[in-house]
Amino acid sequence: MNRNSNGGPLLPPAPWADRVAPKTALIALAALALFDLTFYLFAVRPLSNREAEQRARIAALEAQIESRRERLAGAEEVARRLDRADAEGQELVRQITLDRRSAFSVLFSELGSAAGESGVEVRETAYEVESVDGSDNYGILSINANFRGRYENLVKLLNVLDRAELFFIIGSLGASPRADSDTDELQINMRVDTFVRNL
Repeated sequence: MNRNSNGGPLLPPAPWADRVAPKTALIALAALALFDLTFYLFAVRPLSNREAEQRARIAALEAQIESRRERLAGAEEVARRLDRADAEGQELVRQITLDRRSAFSVLFSELGSAAGESGVEVRETAYEVESVDGSDNYGILSINANFRGRYENLVKLLNVLDRAELFFIIGSLGASPRADSDTDELQINMRVDTFVRNL
């Protein structure tokens, strides 16, 4: 056993609290609290602010993504409608136009059928094809046809042509009494136009 200079046993060292003055302990505690506060203000709090900013940025980005998805869906719907309209437009053009190779015979046959149904006589016919400005594929077929018949037959002819399934336009119509006949027959001149494809 260790002994002190008087020969007695050594006493255990005093606790640290007994060796530190109360003022020094208070100053140390205040310094520690100040350090904690400084650490919170300059390290922990900015991290929290950064997290909040990041959350706000993420929320804004998610809103932008959703908005762009909605725009994309709208654009895709417009594209689908345009494709559908284009297909319907092409089908309509196909329905109202005649193929160039058979257009004259189809239109002349329609005129002949209408004339027979209405009781007028088909006389001379002539036709010509003109291209449509701005298109290399489409044109207008015009038939100039002369008929003979009475006024009531002419009215019936126009009614029959009006109900025809074939799309055409009566470009001009003229009727005059025949000079070489003592009957009430008319000399009828009609120009009929229709659109043709595959020029």
